[in-house]
Amino acid sequence: MQRAEPYLKTMKDTGRILGRSVKKAAGICAQNAETMLKETLSRAAGANPDDPAGDFGDPAGCGRKNYAVVTGASSGIGMEFARRLSLEGYPLILIARRRDRLEALRRELGTECLLLPADLARREDLIRLCEDLVGRRIEVFINNAGFGVSGPFLTTEVGREIGMVDVNVTAQHVLFKYILHRMEAEGGGTILNVASSAGLFPAGPYMSGYYATKAYMASLTRGVAEELRQAGSPVYVGCLCPGPVNTEFNDVADVSFALPGISAEECVDYALRMMARRQTVIIPGREIRAAVIGQRLLPTALTVRIAAAQQKKKMEEAAAANAEAGEQT
Repeated sequence: MQRAEPYLKTMKDTGRILGRSVKKAAGICAQNAETMLKETLSRAAGANPDDPAGDFGDPAGCGRKNYAVVTGASSGIGMEFARRLSLEGYPLILIARRRDRLEALRRELGTECLLLPADLARREDLIRLCEDLVGRRIEVFINNAGFGVSGPFLTTEVGREIGMVDVNVTAQHVLFKYILHRMEAEGGGTILNVASSAGLFPAGPYMSGYYATKAYMASLTRGVAEELRQAGSPVYVGCLCPGPVNTEFNDVADVSFALPGISAEECVDYALRMMARRQTVIIPGREIRAAVIGQRLLPTALTVRIAAAQQKKKMEEAAAANAEAGEQT
């Protein structure tokens, strides 16, 4: 009990604020979100896809009328998907928190783009985003936004973890369901949920919450994909589960990786090839594919212990590197 007292004191000091925030979020979700999403779906079903309420025009004279939507488009895997889809002639809808980065990407691409800055940890932004997509026919949806938190569960910041769950689970789930409804009504489309190879392992000590959020999306995608297969749906749904990728994710989560990372370009190139084959679970990188297959042959408890040892080593290496960088400045 004595060890818990400092934590309990902190929670007591912030409890009122946290309680009001949770109550407000619950109110938005229970009273408004369901109604607003239903209304948005209804308007989307009645919209004329050949007369979208947007500012796109005909990119490069290609005559394409359908759009590609990318969340988390301001860096890493999302940015690379935007580049590749732009080259394929899609007008783009780019979503991320940082408008300045989206503006820079639009200038780089030279593609007709609609920028929709949004913080997907906020339910208000999530609902507004669904409304903003009404009337624009979507052919490709890259459900990519997400981030990680590392450290012992007893010491990681609860507010940051809840934000991670809001983005990695709630926002991805809501947007997946919303876009799937749209595509079913419009006769087809492609959805890629970006999870992680972490979601294919039984657990990840010292990144426990992150592994859990990615397991949620991997499981959800596989289940829905089978439902759609049995229903003969024209919509393709896949789940991208990369291992280490050399992006800003590593800095945000404050980790390094035991396996060598692949580039975002390699990751997206492999993903697009597997999407063309309508593969449900996509794992780029031979090493991580071997690791995912190999861990199935081991007892679960042993796999979790190995994951714990690797993650602990990564945190120690990251801490040492940060300390060395601090000494040099």
